Amino acid sequence: MIYDSIDNFVMYAPKIMPGSEKLLPFLEAVRSGSFEEIKNSDPGLLDLRFGEYETRKAEEVPFESHRKFWDLQIVMEGEELVGYSPLEALSETSEYDPVCDITFYSGSGQMFRLGKGMMMLLSPFDGHQPGVSSGKTPSRIRKIVVKLPW
Repeated sequence: MIYDSIDNFVMYAPKIMPGSEKLLPFLEAVRSGSFEEIKNSDPGLLDLRFGEYETRKAEEVPFESHRKFWDLQIVMEGEELVGYSPLEALSETSEYDPVCDITFYSGSGQMFRLGKGMMMLLSPFDGHQPGVSSGKTPSRIRKIVVKLPW
């Protein structure tokens, strides 16, 4: 798992991620563009998933993981907490769904605040719990998840 500002990630991604040159123009657009502008642009070869939802209490949100893809999660509007835990510390609650590339888990982990200007890169070995409220009231989230092949 990598948790950092988008500004920092743009600087070091080419040194640690093969193929990141395809990702850099997108990250530059994220730094200056809006959710709608990016949603209506041509993503090229990137697999982008656009999410709009209300955050929920941690106990209402399961952990999840994916086997085929890394998730690069970027919140464009709002703020959420994303739980993180190594998979071996979680208990599987559903069998792997190969069509949706997802397995769900119960457990607990460390929370990271994800809002405008921050990103989180999660590997297939990272359990993550997106969409958790960062306060007492829900927050409206507009988020982009880039699915990077494993």
